[in-house]
This record gives sequence, structure tokens and C-alpha cells, in this order.
Amino acid sequence: MGGNALSSVGAARCSKVVAQQMLSEFRARFAATTARFDIGARIAPIMAYRQKEDFGDLDVLVDSNIFKQLSPAEFVNELSNHYGQPLHWVKNGPVLSIGLPLMEPGRCLQLDLISTPAEEFDFGLQYFSWNDAGNLIGRVAHKMGLKFGHDGLWLPMRDGTNLFDEILVTRDFSAALRFLGFNAERWKSGFDTLDDIYRFIAAGERFDPSLYPLEHRNHAARVRDKKRPVYMGFLRWLEAHPTLPGQEWHADKTRYLPEIFAAFPELAAAHRSSLQRLSRAKALRARFNGELVSEWTGLQGKELGKFIAHFKREHGDFEGWLHCQSDEQLRIEAQASYQRFQGLVEGDLHADISVQPSP
Repeated sequence: MGGNALSSVGAARCSKVVAQQMLSEFRARFAATTARFDIGARIAPIMAYRQKEDFGDLDVLVDSNIFKQLSPAEFVNELSNHYGQPLHWVKNGPVLSIGLPLMEPGRCLQLDLISTPAEEFDFGLQYFSWNDAGNLIGRVAHKMGLKFGHDGLWLPMRDGTNLFDEILVTRDFSAALRFLGFNAERWKSGFDTLDDIYRFIAAGERFDPSLYPLEHRNHAARVRDKKRPVYMGFLRWLEAHPTLPGQEWHADKTRYLPEIFAAFPELAAAHRSSLQRLSRAKALRARFNGELVSEWTGLQGKELGKFIAHFKREHGDFEGWLHCQSDEQLRIEAQASYQRFQGLVEGDLHADISVQPSP
């Protein structure tokens, strides 16, 4: 996504008319390619605002199932046969960028084929559509302690700064929009211009213009969003509309949990279970950790890490086993295991010495 992956091999911008024709031709050749291997793979173009005049790339979502049956190289090779010429391509994570040949020799239109699991397809298609609108909506979710992404609306679970779990809130895109304060019905009708998109975001019930300036973002977000023309355009749009109302936010994001649970009642049980798992894990860590094992064995550094890994391997379901041991039993077993570990290490050393060539 972004149109730069194939710039070194002649990727170029083209008019909307040409882009639509190229997309239609690709879909026909994609169908022929998947039919040849009897692969059922859903595919859908990601929508841009309707008055967009030219395109630097085409974004298309595809069921990732296709790449479980064909490697990217095999897929592009077969696709090339249907185009009658080799196609340039680059794979970067879930995005397979393919150069579709334009009429002008040596030029191509970059098509980004974005693979996503079937269960995330519908949400992802909506999230990626309408030129970074999903990213702008995500700022509201983040302020409420949620994560709004291509794979759904999630509740990150943190212990201090440590992310220990993520709970899926919903993959119903309309439900997610409504909860975050946006007009789901308006979204379904799509957008003609970037101004339409910006007005949609600003009309959200929870909208706050202070969420978007780069100086209010972390370093990674600043670097990323600075490269996004639509995001930067939204910042200019906000500057041109300085009287937009804002709102106050709770610094403690857990204050939004009752509201989240009221909208998604089934989430409360998953939230309790996650906290219980964290509590158990912390209790176990208090009974078995590097400091205690070092006290029992005298080990430190890399050797300590190696022994802890060895000790856990000796007990397949380590957490289950640990739960059944008293503190004294745990110490005795750890020290016994350390004796066995020493024997293994010494045996390896003797084996190494025995195979050394004679001087």
C-alpha cells in the first residue's frame, strides 16, 4: 500500500479510467489463475473516495487461504502466464505488490494484494476502505483504551506498561463504528471526496481535534503518519476549522470499561478470565523466578537461563506442575534437577574432549 514498492521497475500513476480497466483485467486473470489450481479465494477491491482522479496503486484484499496452497512465486508465475509476460513483484509481510503492465513500455501499475484470514475479511475490507478513515477512527478507540484495526475492535489488557493479553470486542464493523460514536449508516453510503471523509470523522460523537496533531502522537506514530497524505491532509483540514468542539478524556482508561461492557455484555466474562490468568501467572512467577533459582543453585547469567529452560522441559505442563508443588517441594526438585543438569553439561564436555584430534 502506498505505491512505492515497485518504483524501481517503472511503477507509475495512471488515470482513474485506466486504473479501473486494469483492476477489471486483473480480476479476470486472478479468477483464471485460481481456477487452474481449483482454489476458492475471496477477493475484493479496497474503495477509495469516488472523485479520486488518479492512482499510484490499486489495493485489493484477498483471502490468505490462497497462499496456503500457492507460494507467492507460484502465484505470480501463473498470473504472468495469463498476462503473457513476466510480472515484477515484491512481498512485504501480508502485502504482495505486483506490477501490472501498462500500455507504455517499461511502465506498470502497482497492485497491492493484501492477504487476510477469512474471519477478518469483512472487517478488514471496511477498515482499509476510504483512504485512511480507519486510522482516523482508531484515534478515538485508542483514547478509550481500545484498539481499532484491520482485524477487529480489541481490548488490550495491560499490567502497567506490559501488554499481557488482547480480547476481541467485535468484528461487526457497524457495531464498532456505532460504539465509537460514528454514523454507521453514513459509512455504508461511501464518500465522494476527502472533504466528505474529514467531515464524517469530525461529526463523530466522541470526536476531539486534539487527538490528531503529530506532536500529540508517539514517535513511531509521528514517523508513520507523516508519510500518509490523507492523514496530513486531515491535519490541514483541522487547521482550517479551528472552532470544532472537543471533549475531555479520562486519563485512567479503565473508566470506560463499564460503558464498553454495557455495549458488549459478553466481554465482561472474557475480561474477568484474562485478569484471573494474569493473577495466576503473577503468583507463579513470585514462586519461581530467576532470583529464586539463582539462590537455590548459585547460577547466574546465561547458565541460569539454560538451567531454567532445562527445568521447565523436565515438566511438560510446567505451570500445572508448579501449581501442585509446595514452596519447599519446588526448591528440593529444582536442586535435584540442577544436579541432573550438571551431569548433562559435564557429559557434553567429556564428549567434546573425546572427539578432539590427537596432537
